[in-house]
Amino acid sequence: MDELRRLWNERNILGLRWPNPFVSPAWIDAWKETLGADADIFALSAWEGQAVLGALPLMIHGDAARFAGDPDIFDYFDAVVIPGAEEKAASLLLEAAHRQGLPSLDLGPVRPDSFVHTHLTETARSQGLEVFVQPEAVTVEMELPDTWDGYLQRLSGKQRHEVRRKMRRLEEAGAVSFRIHTDPHDVERALPVFFELFKSNRRDKAGFLTQSMRSYFQSLCRAMSREGMVRLSLLELDGRSIAGTLCLDDGKVIYLYNNGYDAAYGAVSAGWVSKVFTIRDAVELGRERYEFLRGDEVYKFRLGGGEVQLFRVRIHMRG
Repeated sequence: MDELRRLWNERNILGLRWPNPFVSPAWIDAWKETLGADADIFALSAWEGQAVLGALPLMIHGDAARFAGDPDIFDYFDAVVIPGAEEKAASLLLEAAHRQGLPSLDLGPVRPDSFVHTHLTETARSQGLEVFVQPEAVTVEMELPDTWDGYLQRLSGKQRHEVRRKMRRLEEAGAVSFRIHTDPHDVERALPVFFELFKSNRRDKAGFLTQSMRSYFQSLCRAMSREGMVRLSLLELDGRSIAGTLCLDDGKVIYLYNNGYDAAYGAVSAGWVSKVFTIRDAVELGRERYEFLRGDEVYKFRLGGGEVQLFRVRIHMRG
């Protein structure tokens, strides 16, 4: 992890492309400190002389090396690479895996445009290694236009009407405010409110938020907010918090990681409207893409999302 942290801190100097927040050292550290205490984490690195071309954050699980983290709470993964050096990085990473005696790489979920799904699998096949690729889950996302009106125009007439109607109905119910917390101290203070909203509307969410999971979220938000990547939002009606959203921001993409709402405010679509506010926020920030992340819930498509298939990649190394 020390090597991965160094690469993160020097990523702009080195020209490394960090694919998503889920493979950032801060995210992995938050998981390791709470839910993954027993994990043996290491970085498989691709070096060409004194230059690093890429890295895979991994852990040993059974007889395979997997991505460091838990796929249940890390939506998807990928390697860290220098753009333009993917083919060489893939070859060097496979060499490093063989040199370390790893029997297999079990990598997923990954996006179809990920380094792992494209360059690593292609290079492994060219070396005669056994490669298995299978669909695993779906994520939902959308490209963002330059303006809010541009977003609304992309929706169907029916859904555009629904967005306007539900936002208007909430505004008619009282004084509405949407507060976005990004400062680490503000995020920490807002988290208890978010947790209560998270548990309110669904029994399964209440069961999911165990003390250890709560500790994970606290550690995650603390670490990621220090990196300037957390947007924890609270939707208020007449001064009362009625919905919360936890988004991640990497400067190009807004990721809707989790959300919840007060079930007593279902009549004004509190949870639904809070997500619409995060989309508007993403547009106003000038972000390129909005990711609803894993799961094919209907609301994601009604709000303009499109399905992206995720995959699991297994590469068996020769002895």
